[in-house]
Amino acid sequence: MKRSVIIPFLLIPSFLTKAQQPLCTLFEVVEMHDCPQEKTPTPRPTQDEIESRKIAFLAAAIALTPAEAAHFWPVYNEWNQKIEANMKLRHTALRQIRQLSKDKKTDEKLYAQQNKVLIDGVAEEAYITAEAHKAYVTIIGEVRTAKLYLAEEQFRNMLIRELGQNNEGSGNKQK
Repeated sequence: MKRSVIIPFLLIPSFLTKAQQPLCTLFEVVEMHDCPQEKTPTPRPTQDEIESRKIAFLAAAIALTPAEAAHFWPVYNEWNQKIEANMKLRHTALRQIRQLSKDKKTDEKLYAQQNKVLIDGVAEEAYITAEAHKAYVTIIGEVRTAKLYLAEEQFRNMLIRELGQNNEGSGNKQK
């Protein structure tokens, strides 16, 4: 007799927790607008979308005339591609160093090779940047070249913030 009285009291808490769930999880036949919608993170933008936004952002910041734009963008894209290719080489060298370290390798020669790639890459980037600067100044002048550099930094910071907020919303915080 005691068991038949105690068992229902033990089951009541489980019914109460079910009652607190939204109706859409308790019953299948419910309108979707009745269910609270979870915030889904916006999808990560593609490289093409980022580039399009960057071009629009930079164009607004440096206010190019159509004639200037016709000369500036091909030069900017060419130098930007050179910098990106150089950056990829440096990142590859860093990955190699990370792998050597992970594998607990101690061969000085292997590390020296990757260090050389890194140092040469930094020097090459400095050269590329200086040459690009000369080209930009001849097309848009010193003031707008400086505004270009500021706009690039602002865009980069804005993108980092947006991507960071996107990661927070998805619960994929990277540490």
